[in-house]
Amino acid sequence: MNIKYKLIGFDLDGTLVNSLPDLTLSLNSAFAEVGLPQASEAQVLTWIGNGADVLFSKGLEWTEKSHEFNSEQHQKLKHRFGEFYGQNVCNLSQLYPNVKSTLNALQQQGYLMAVVTNKPTKHVLPVLEAFGIEHFFSETLGGQSLPAIKPHPAPLYYLCGKFGLYPHEVLFVGDSKNDILAAKAAGCASLGLTYGYNYNIPISQSEPDYLCDDFAQLLDILGANNSLC
Repeated sequence: MNIKYKLIGFDLDGTLVNSLPDLTLSLNSAFAEVGLPQASEAQVLTWIGNGADVLFSKGLEWTEKSHEFNSEQHQKLKHRFGEFYGQNVCNLSQLYPNVKSTLNALQQQGYLMAVVTNKPTKHVLPVLEAFGIEHFFSETLGGQSLPAIKPHPAPLYYLCGKFGLYPHEVLFVGDSKNDILAAKAAGCASLGLTYGYNYNIPISQSEPDYLCDDFAQLLDILGANNSLC
């Protein structure tokens, strides 16, 4: 059997896990300590996708009070946000529907799987372990794992090198334009999930190779592609 895709890569936030509630809680907890306004989940949703530092910076800019903090105060506040997220990494977050059962089915079918996220590296494994899905993945890459993050193709190049694969043998699954851009730049196929964050912009506008509303549809797509040749 000639399997078209041998490794499936996954984004984390907005793809496997709905982490928006915990990110919002953590940012607001840090802001509350210094009297800054509280952001809604709808607002925080539009700041997700480029790592924790960018999320924090966009949030602070939204308060229109960033000028009140000098460099040292800014760094201290950002550090507090990181501390709060470390405490709240899985208090309110939830797996999206059909994620665990689909990952299990993919493992049973023999696929290699990896996580590639811009989330701080130190938080990636705790999230996966909290939901009991860490054992599905042969590699996990976070925001500090490599010199470059998505939409740069470096993480996907790294996976190809580590597992001895050509880019066309890798399918990358995500909810953000950064996921699709990274896959395209690396020469990998991409699958866009419509339920994620993506700055409130339809993922279809990034023109992924496949588009799904439900995580379980991944099995149908793989089944259609992994036919006898």
